[in-house]
Order: sequence, then C-alpha cells, then structure tokens
Amino acid sequence: MSESSWDLFATRHWEQKAGVTAAPGGQGTVDAQRAYAAMVQAARPFRAGTRFRALPDVRFLIDDGRIRAPGELLPGPHDTSPQQYAERLDKELQSPGRLLVVEQPLMLDHVLWGQVRSLVVPLWERVGYPVVPVVTELLLGERITQCRGLATEPLYSTLTWVLHGTVTATPQDAPAQAALTAEPGDVLHWPAGRPHQVRFGPRTLALRLLVPRDPRLLTAAVKDAVAKIVHEQESPGYVPYLPFPPSEAPTPPDVPELARMARLLHETTEGDQLDQALKAAWARRVSAAALEPAPDTRPSVPLKPGDRLRAASPVVRMPLDDGRTWLWAVDGHAFSVRGTLGERVLEQLHQGETPAVQQLSTLAGPGREISVIALLEKLYTLRGVDLDRRENTV
Repeated sequence: MSESSWDLFATRHWEQKAGVTAAPGGQGTVDAQRAYAAMVQAARPFRAGTRFRALPDVRFLIDDGRIRAPGELLPGPHDTSPQQYAERLDKELQSPGRLLVVEQPLMLDHVLWGQVRSLVVPLWERVGYPVVPVVTELLLGERITQCRGLATEPLYSTLTWVLHGTVTATPQDAPAQAALTAEPGDVLHWPAGRPHQVRFGPRTLALRLLVPRDPRLLTAAVKDAVAKIVHEQESPGYVPYLPFPPSEAPTPPDVPELARMARLLHETTEGDQLDQALKAAWARRVSAAALEPAPDTRPSVPLKPGDRLRAASPVVRMPLDDGRTWLWAVDGHAFSVRGTLGERVLEQLHQGETPAVQQLSTLAGPGREISVIALLEKLYTLRGVDLDRRENTV
C-alpha cells in the first residue's frame, strides 16, 4: 500500500489483481453488536475505578479532554445496545461530544478476533505482514474531534473500518473541502507522519488498527525478547545495593552485578536462543495476523476414537535449523513438532472430509497412536481443529 498520499479505500472498490484477493469489507463483515459487547466486557472493571498497565485499556474522552475515572459513564450490563447506551449518555452528559476507546478488546472474544483477522489477512497478503504487533481499538463516538494523528505521529499508520455512523479525517491546517468521510463498509487509511484530525459523527462505531511504522518499535520488540531470555536464565530475585567509594580516596567504580548482566546480554544476542525466540514470535505473529495479544486457548478435551474432526484455524508451519523439527503456530500460539507425522495428519484433515480420530491415529503406525492423539488434542486446544457434531468450546 503506497503511503505517498492519504486515501480513502472503499473496500468494495479495491482492485482485483492476479494472485491477490480483494480485502473484505462492507457492512456485516465485523459483527457490530459483538464488537459492542466486547467493549462492555472490557469496561466492566473500569466502572469500579481506574486501572493502570492493564489490557484491554479503556479511555473516555469528551470535548474538554479525558475523564480519568468515568465510572457509570461507561457502558454497563443494562446498556444492551450502542443506541441505548448513547441515549443514556445524552441525558447524563452536558458535553455533546464524547468518545469511548477500548484498546486491545479482541483478546476477550475469539470469534470477534477471528472476524477481524479474516478482514486483514487479504491485506497483509498483499502488502506484507507487520513484523511487530498491530494495536487494535474499538471506538464508540458521538460528534467529537480527536487529534489522534498528532498523538501517535510518527509511530503508526491507521486503518479505520466504519461499522456504523461516519468518520471524517482532515489534514492539519487544510481547508474543510480536503476532508475524507468514511461510511459503513468503508475503510479509511491514513499514513504515519501526517498530522490530521478525526471527526466522529453521531452514533459512530468503528474498528481502528494502528499499524507500526516507526523502527523504534522493532528495537523495543527485540529488547523484550532478549530480556525474557535473560530473566529466565538469571533471576536473583532482588536488586543489590552497593557501597559508594569514599570521597577521600576515589577509585574506579566497580559494579559487578551490572557488569555480569551486560555480559549475559552480550552472550544472549550472540547465541542461537535469541534467533529461535524471534522465529517463534514471527510464526505466532503470522498465525495471528499481528492481532496481538491473541485470545487465550480454549479448554482441552480428551478425544475419543469415534470423534470426527474438521480443520479450523490455519496452521502456520516453519522449519527449524535442525531440519527435523517444525514450528507450528495457530491463532497466535506456537509449539514444536518433530518429523513428518504432523504433516500427514494435516494433509488428511484438509481432504475436505471429517476423519475420525481412530482413522488419523493409523497414520502413525502400530504403537504410536498416542502421539497422533496428543497432537490432535493440542490442535483442538489452539483451535486448529474442531469437533464435528459435538459442541466446541469457543
């Protein structure tokens, strides 16, 4: 996707090209009522008070700024629809302009997460998958202008799908006629580094993706991976306190704990463990279409020989350096598989039928059936397969 100019991409008009599927869109692609339900669920703990460093995060903005502890102004169990919630706020708020922002709400609802993934995968297949996670937001706005482009510049480009209402974007210091208005079924793309204002029309519900653009985000991602490895290897459980050399006899500083940590960081960046960790992160990211954090896995179930299975979420497979082990990732979760047995199981699952567990177990040969069952139960937990004619836990 070119970022040489700002454009409104109506998904129904996206160009078809050989080998590329037009990005899905239009009303109903993302279930608006389900999206609102996720916002209500995310708001529940915030109605009792402010939370810090928590995901999903909830922010409530009005014309004059942000209300830090909105409490009952957030949607609750009695606000059964966005319309009912908006009508209640019309009576309770003096400020007509308002915006409810829920960051990373998809982690609460796998079905909603899957709908958004289906929405963006054709786009990523066209332009490439983001190397670091995309930030997802659901927005419920009412006649308010937000300078979001200024706040995040130049970290992210934005993609905003309008589910209901209108979203209007205007370049900073530009005349009113330069504005672009997106309606239900449209997606508004705005490149990073281009300050602008966003105006939400009446009763507007939108999905916004913040697509990483700034290279500093890459640095942060690698730093977090290194820190995780180091903490797993070296965890003293405390921060040491060291005496400072007396002023009457200055000596070169000696801070052995920091020096030891520096050596460990160097060893980590030079070793194979970091490379493997980054490969695993990439496999998880592709399987999640960069929509992270991904929803939790579902509860495991013991499979019976007569249970029939069908393929569900796609499995991303990546070979590791030893040539015998594969990294599999499903819905943002990864695990390793040795040998070629897993490939044969997947091939059988994708034949368009619903094979029984007993039938799939025969692929392993006598005495090894348990390995196939373990793999299938793992795939079920990660939603790589579903049970046919038996209730699945979402």
